[in-house]
Amino acid sequence: MAGGTPEGLGAILGEGPARRLILPSLESISGLLHAFTVKGSSPAAVLSASAGADLPLRTLRQVHGAAVEIVGEENRAPARPADAEDVPEGDALLTRRPGLALGVYVADCAPILICGPESRGLAAVHAGWRGTVAGVLREAIGALGEDFGARPGDLRLGIGPCIGPCCFEVGEEVVEALLDADRGAGACVLGGARPRIDLVEANRRQALACGVDPDRIEAAGLCTMCRGDLFESYRRGRGRAGRMAALIAWRP
Repeated sequence: MAGGTPEGLGAILGEGPARRLILPSLESISGLLHAFTVKGSSPAAVLSASAGADLPLRTLRQVHGAAVEIVGEENRAPARPADAEDVPEGDALLTRRPGLALGVYVADCAPILICGPESRGLAAVHAGWRGTVAGVLREAIGALGEDFGARPGDLRLGIGPCIGPCCFEVGEEVVEALLDADRGAGACVLGGARPRIDLVEANRRQALACGVDPDRIEAAGLCTMCRGDLFESYRRGRGRAGRMAALIAWRP
C-alpha cells in the first residue's frame, strides 16, 4: 500500500482507484472507516480497500440545501441503492447501521463527515456556500441528536478538502447572504480585489454554535483549486471537473 502526507492534515493511502485521504481523528475511532477520494479514485474501490469487503453505498441527489435524509432505520423507507432512480434529494445523509456506507460528492464544496462514537450515529454532509448559509451542518447535527440521541459535545467532525479562502472569490451577494445567516461570520470574509470566503471556518462556526467541542473538529486544510495534482475542482475545470466522494461507515 502506498502512503504519503500531503501538505495539509491527513494522509494519503492506497494506489490507483483505491487512493484516498484520511484524517487522524476519525481514523482513531474503533470500528469506523472513512475516506475522501482523490482525483482518479473510485468510491467503490476505496470502500472495498478500506473495509476489506464490498459495502453498499447510499447517496443523495444534492441540491445545495439543508435537507437531511436518514437511512437504515426501522420504520423508515428502505435504503436505496446508489444508482436507484428515486435517490432522495438532500445534502446530509445519516445512519447508524453497521456495514452501510454514506457518501456525498464534491468538487470544491466542503465535504463534512460526522461520527458519534457513543450514539453510533454517522453523517455525511455536502456544504457549499448555499448549504452553509441554509444551515445544512446545523440540521445534520440536530438530526443526530433528535433521531439518535447524539450529544453535540461527543461528536467528531472531519472536514475534507474544499476550495480554500486563497481561491474562493465570490460576489457581494454571497457575502451578504453569509452575514445574514451568521452575523458573526465577518472573520470568514477576506479582502482582496474580490471578497473571498473561508468555507471551512464558516462551517466550523456553525458546529461550535451547535455545541461541538472545538478540539473535536478537524479539517484537511487542502484547497481543491490549488491542488490540481490531487483533487477535482469545479472552478479550476470551469464546470467540467469530475467529482470526489466523502465516505463514512461502521465496519460490518
